[in-house]
Amino acid sequence: MALTIRKFCSLLLLIGAVFVTLLVTGPLRAQEDDQSKYDAFGKFLDTYRSENNTPAMSAVIVKDQQIVWEGYFGTYDDEGDFPTLPETTYSIASVTKPIAATAILAESLAGLVDLDTLMAADADWAEFCAYFKTTPIPFMGGGEDRHGNVIAPVDCDKPTTLGQMLDMRANGDAYVYNPIAFARIDRVILGAGGRDLRAIVRDRVADPAGMRNVALGWRDPEAGDALRHIAEPHHVVEGRIVKQAFADDDFRAAAGIKASPRAVAAFDIAYDRGLLFPPAMRKRILEDIEVGPLGDYRAGWFLEDWRGKRLMWHSGKDDTRYSALYLKVPEEQLTLIVLANTESIWKDGASVVKVDVAANPIAARFLGDFASE
Repeated sequence: MALTIRKFCSLLLLIGAVFVTLLVTGPLRAQEDDQSKYDAFGKFLDTYRSENNTPAMSAVIVKDQQIVWEGYFGTYDDEGDFPTLPETTYSIASVTKPIAATAILAESLAGLVDLDTLMAADADWAEFCAYFKTTPIPFMGGGEDRHGNVIAPVDCDKPTTLGQMLDMRANGDAYVYNPIAFARIDRVILGAGGRDLRAIVRDRVADPAGMRNVALGWRDPEAGDALRHIAEPHHVVEGRIVKQAFADDDFRAAAGIKASPRAVAAFDIAYDRGLLFPPAMRKRILEDIEVGPLGDYRAGWFLEDWRGKRLMWHSGKDDTRYSALYLKVPEEQLTLIVLANTESIWKDGASVVKVDVAANPIAARFLGDFASE
């Protein structure tokens, strides 16, 4: 009997040891698998950067409201002397839109902006709209995208409101991505007696989110080190990487922010934590909107359903200078932010009436590697 008890106790100890080993090695193995995926994704981005003649590229992945991976590739000057670092900043171009839209919604909740304000509060709106409707710009004069989808012309007779403009409804009831009209938003707010847009974004988003060293346009007096660390813009001309002049546009709701991926990630984390506006507003975008086969645009975000998951995203392209991708998989609390100092992240061919982020090779690789089926 004593031997049997001894064997039984030994068996219990062995089972316990195996159990503890599984508890320890299971998470370690999962971490190793994750790290392997991150390493492979980093190599993919660096190869993509090199193949597309891009001097500098920076990226972060956010998971469960914290940065879990960062990658900084190449050099950010024309001489190749300065390696890309976490503090390297870029023009994020149209990725400005979800940040500005969030700030405007927060300002409206404070009673300082009325989303029912008409775009006509901009004294030049009627003249601006009438002129641009006569141009060959597809999202102003109308036409078709490369898939044959109809692009409605901007509707100058429609009493478009500020809230509708945040949803890209200047061309009618269905969304048409119209960045030129969106860029008039700051004039509308000022025309209705509201605050300067830079002050709104700084007070409602940048400061509460802890976005450090961010320039809200070239003339931002609180830019910190953002302009000192900015990656020089480049463009590929006949196979050669050519340094470009900085754009002289300042800050609009449509574009103008200069930031690092970490700063955009700070916005992303604050957005998901409900620090910028109530969760009900975020729920409206994530759950209460039915997205059709062409996708949609709401509150500064492109929306689409990919393999049963709602995606929120925005691209950015500062012609011949910079590009950006900001992609969220909210159901999995998963985000990718990639910035570059050429157009390489988002080149050409995107439709203004059809949403398809997976057409972008970086987005497709990220979703395939990290978004569960």
